[in-house]
Amino acid sequence: MRDQVHVVLATYNGEKYIGEQLDSLLAQSHENLSIEVCDDGSTDGTVAVIEEYMSRDARVSLHRNTENLGYVKNFLEGMKRSQAPYVMFCDQDDIWNRDKIEISLKTMKRAEEEMPDKPVLVFTDAMNFDSTTGEELGLFHKTSHLDVKKVDTAHLFMENKCIGCTMLMNRAVLPYLNELPDKIRVHDWWIALICSHFGMIRYVPQATLRYRQHEGNQIGGNSYSGYVKKRLAHIREQRQVLVQTYRQGAAFLRLFGEQMDEKQRFVAEQFAGMEKAGFWGRRYRMLRYGFRKSGLFRNIGLFLLI
Repeated sequence: MRDQVHVVLATYNGEKYIGEQLDSLLAQSHENLSIEVCDDGSTDGTVAVIEEYMSRDARVSLHRNTENLGYVKNFLEGMKRSQAPYVMFCDQDDIWNRDKIEISLKTMKRAEEEMPDKPVLVFTDAMNFDSTTGEELGLFHKTSHLDVKKVDTAHLFMENKCIGCTMLMNRAVLPYLNELPDKIRVHDWWIALICSHFGMIRYVPQATLRYRQHEGNQIGGNSYSGYVKKRLAHIREQRQVLVQTYRQGAAFLRLFGEQMDEKQRFVAEQFAGMEKAGFWGRRYRMLRYGFRKSGLFRNIGLFLLI
């Protein structure tokens, strides 16, 4: 079991790309891994492809959900089942670099020496690529203009920087997953909040996978200009997303408030109260307590929207 990594690979109608992804996992330089494919009710040939890989390599297993959970709980329930010291999330349509696990694990080991027995999250960059042409489209964090240095609790309440497909977590996170509220927006965001409050987050400024961009992406690496255009075109939708973000923060406070230190709890209470704070109250809290996003333009937009 030493340094075993449990890869939670979430699938749903992914037969087109799942083979290429599994090939990249099985070719990892760190060979001590188990791959649990968590299928969320595929109706295409995904399961048949997985079963063929299972017949060739005992490291591949299949868990079929009895009902459709959606990608957020599919990932988190898979993580909860893990018996390994380390867990990674994996999308069905990316391609991992051969040394992806090895690179993340080295950083994890150093972080655990600094903070033993605490939840640790390591995340890396990713190289976007066009699914049709194979053309590289730039590094995810650079093209998205996300500030990976700002992973304190206040910034993370408002904006996530940690891409699930790049993340490695230690099993000290698992006790925090006993309850999974419906208000969780994204699985990786929830894990980032846990580690920011109760442990440590470390970033590796290196692409460790090819991040496929296509129309079927649940969450893609859109360009910054695309991000801006979408926000301008769908203002009502963006306000609703902000409400969902406040409610995620409120759910986090409800579950973990008693485990926070006094300063953390105060900040969490301020964020959880954003929805009902009123026009100027929300803007005051944004500026006073650091509930911000990456970059000037994002924060101007946020100030106008909230």
